[in-house]
Amino acid sequence: MKKIIAMLIVLSVCGTTAIAGEMKKEGSLMLGYGITSGDVGDLVDSGIAFGFGYEGYQINDTLSIGGEFFYTSGDGTPIVGIDYSISTWGLLPYLKASKEISIGDNKGNLYGLFGMGIYGITQDMKVPSVPALNASVSSSEFGVNIGGGIMFPMGDAMKIGGDIRYHLVASNLKYMVPSAKFTYSF
Repeated sequence: MKKIIAMLIVLSVCGTTAIAGEMKKEGSLMLGYGITSGDVGDLVDSGIAFGFGYEGYQINDTLSIGGEFFYTSGDGTPIVGIDYSISTWGLLPYLKASKEISIGDNKGNLYGLFGMGIYGITQDMKVPSVPALNASVSSSEFGVNIGGGIMFPMGDAMKIGGDIRYHLVASNLKYMVPSAKFTYSF
């Protein structure tokens, strides 16, 4: 409950700050690879990651506020005869700083971002030879993500680019997620 209240306070402060800005209305889809690290990284292999986001408020020429939903999962066999899997989702508001750049004749948008949010984690352990030992644990954690990327315009409303994020979910669960990103402005 404390995590939910903290998240509502953060969203309220961000929302109040953003009202002074301008509506942006930009949706994005991301497809990447969630590379696990920390203690959990020793147990499971990396896996596909995806997400979708909405950037709604442009505070000024450089700063904007948005939010994303993130999901990744992985599994492995750290001990012979035991199958282990983990899946993680996150609801992640963020503050983004961006700058338009030129690369030759092409223009791009270079950005960095920082966000905090709530992550849901499900861990499953299966012992096929002794089904009574099978277990599943779910928890929620308050975590942070930091990253950046570059986007290139594809017409008036679309952009395509790359993004890399570092998610610190818990002391023993971290993800590095490089991804391709598609954005549409409406």
